[in-house]
Amino acid sequence: MKKKLALLLAAVMVVSAVPMTAFAATTNRISKVAIGDDDTTLKLSDDSAPILRMYEKDLETASGVAFELDLTNAEWNFDDIAVDPDADPVVYNWGNMITGLDNLKVTPLSARSIVVEGKANVDGKDPDKGITVAMLTDLTDEGDASVTIDSMQSVISGGTYKFATVAKGDATVTVEKKKDVPENGATLKNIVIKETTAGSLDDDGTLKLKLSNDWEFTSVKVTTYPSSIGTNLGNGNNIKGGFGTPDIDGQDCEIYYNFIDGNGDDVRKNTAAIITIEATVKYDDDEVEPGEICEMTVSGGGISKTTLEVATAVTYGVTWEAEDKTLPVFYSGELDEDKDTLKVTLEEQVAQSWLTNRKSKIVFPEGVRVLGVDVSDESSNLTTGDFTINDDANQLTFDSQWKLPYDSKDTAEVTFQFQLAVAPSYTGDITATITGNGVGDEITAVVATAVAPVTVEAVKTDAIIDYRHTTIGDITITEAEAGLLEKGKKFALEIEKLKFDDDPTVEVVSGDMKLKDVKVTDGKIVMTVDSESAKEPAVIKITNAELFMERDIPAGEYALKLAAVDPHEDTDATGNWKDGNAGSEFNVTENDDAIFQSSIVDGDNEDKTPFFDSRSVKVVDGYVNVVTSGRDQGDNTFTTTLKVTIGATEMYANDKAIALDVPAYISNGYTMLPVRAVTEALSDSAIVRWDDPTHTVTITFGDRVINMVVGSSTMVINGVEVPMQAQCEITDSRAFIPLRDMGYALGLNDSKINWDDATKTATLN
Repeated sequence: MKKKLALLLAAVMVVSAVPMTAFAATTNRISKVAIGDDDTTLKLSDDSAPILRMYEKDLETASGVAFELDLTNAEWNFDDIAVDPDADPVVYNWGNMITGLDNLKVTPLSARSIVVEGKANVDGKDPDKGITVAMLTDLTDEGDASVTIDSMQSVISGGTYKFATVAKGDATVTVEKKKDVPENGATLKNIVIKETTAGSLDDDGTLKLKLSNDWEFTSVKVTTYPSSIGTNLGNGNNIKGGFGTPDIDGQDCEIYYNFIDGNGDDVRKNTAAIITIEATVKYDDDEVEPGEICEMTVSGGGISKTTLEVATAVTYGVTWEAEDKTLPVFYSGELDEDKDTLKVTLEEQVAQSWLTNRKSKIVFPEGVRVLGVDVSDESSNLTTGDFTINDDANQLTFDSQWKLPYDSKDTAEVTFQFQLAVAPSYTGDITATITGNGVGDEITAVVATAVAPVTVEAVKTDAIIDYRHTTIGDITITEAEAGLLEKGKKFALEIEKLKFDDDPTVEVVSGDMKLKDVKVTDGKIVMTVDSESAKEPAVIKITNAELFMERDIPAGEYALKLAAVDPHEDTDATGNWKDGNAGSEFNVTENDDAIFQSSIVDGDNEDKTPFFDSRSVKVVDGYVNVVTSGRDQGDNTFTTTLKVTIGATEMYANDKAIALDVPAYISNGYTMLPVRAVTEALSDSAIVRWDDPTHTVTITFGDRVINMVVGSSTMVINGVEVPMQAQCEITDSRAFIPLRDMGYALGLNDSKINWDDATKTATLN
């Protein structure tokens, strides 16, 4: 059963306007990973050779392809395809090794490298077809054996792919995680016994399993891989080429096996065997307390004895587990309703332990919003309902329609799979947490991961304040995967509180992406993708960038950001998103931004929509460090003598009277002077700025930049913290600081700062 939230109505309308080829990628893959030692040969004849498949969406239209295949920890072995090995040169039928190319030509460069050329003869619309290469190789060195594709200027994507593990040793014994087991028992996670190399296990022997005291087996099932191993199952110990029926005796179990068939041949055929053991267990509830751990010891068959923690005794509760698969990748800023998370299963440990009449909810991190959810009742034991969703669209609460039969003795098992929108600023694991009175302690499962579509590196710069053409460091932008920056889409860079000046030099230094319309607009560097990178991730280099800075910009560090260019806009006359009821419409303009697909214009109401109020993402902290003021204002001396008398409504700059709307005063023994009035009276070039949100006064005076915060007893002069005699304070909407702190801030020494106690007059300079 598929359940889509009302929210998804918004996503459907939006996605129809946003091409879903954004964040698309080409596909190269290996059919399997073989296991062997440094004497193993991978062949076609015994199906041990993995298959490398190369597919590109433009493959069938390419005039021709040429690529190099280079091996690590392996060498090519062409014995399987030699037509006449005694000829000089040797004659090969390359078509047995490589398919999908006409006019096939293969040139060996060395034992580890070949060049393949030809014309594609496959349907480029079918990713299950393409060019295939059988990895006919001799494994040579311990470690991962891999093949690297060099695209050699063809449409084939480059990359490195593992096709074998080369190792020596016996078998490994593992279990994914412990299982919560209630009083009536449960099936454990599979115990996996894997030969490191073919033949690690004895040809015939007995595997022995032993549980902790007061635990016992109720059933054991054995499965082998490949399926050709152990297909002749039977009873007793006269098994040839298979496994006997597990012999269970309470906490002990023995499994006899024999890899040699009736003809005396090893059924493994030089392939490392994998054995999985599915065991159902229970415990004596009079002897085992909730929370106790059950261990299983595995031995026999020539493997090293291994002890694993396999179970935890429980009396109540549920499990919440994601399937054991590679995490799907969601790219930050992506908006794709067709992309799914891993499936995650909610399973009762004891019947009626999930109390659906008590509220339960599923919570995702901030920065993740739910578009929809597919629900499957695996137990056929549940009446499913809908969810209510919070304004941030990251919490789903089960409504009252979700019910278990009142007298049910069977446990409920429900599987969920989610469709998500990810904020441009969110990276890392995407977790789904189930919580509430109905489940006891909250449980978290990792269902996907979020990755930034591009990484940005930059050379940090110390900058002197100037109006125009301040040179700053080079910037490098790298795609996480070819094709993420899609044709026709825009992306932009900006600097926190600063502006780029004039158009920089921008070039693609790696990959076949092309850019157009690269220019500085409103202080941002804006770029449009003319054609996306198909073969390898694009690397973009930005050089000769310059800044435009106001003279009064405070000293300090400013970050480089990726910024939204064309966010979604709400065109509803009310200025709000409409309710997500059936038949409603979301009037949304198409989003041409390559990275901020899930962004909404600042100030719009994004409640219960797929969108985030994300306008930019910091990518390099401290990209520009403003260290001093303009190069043409280095003289911070002045000739004015200033006299300020306590309580007077005017002060004197030389002989000129200047009115004061708030007089100077004495507080806690300190003479407090008005910052703006004193500074501007001393110098025509001094600039005083007030930042109301942060209650910060900034003075730019010659080559000095002074910051002081109301309520703080520390000022910052050119980036250096300097203690003050008393805090900066506000009186009648004016900022005041002590006399000597005022003088020191402006560069005056004690000889230039005087106080006449008789007349209560302060003199500066």
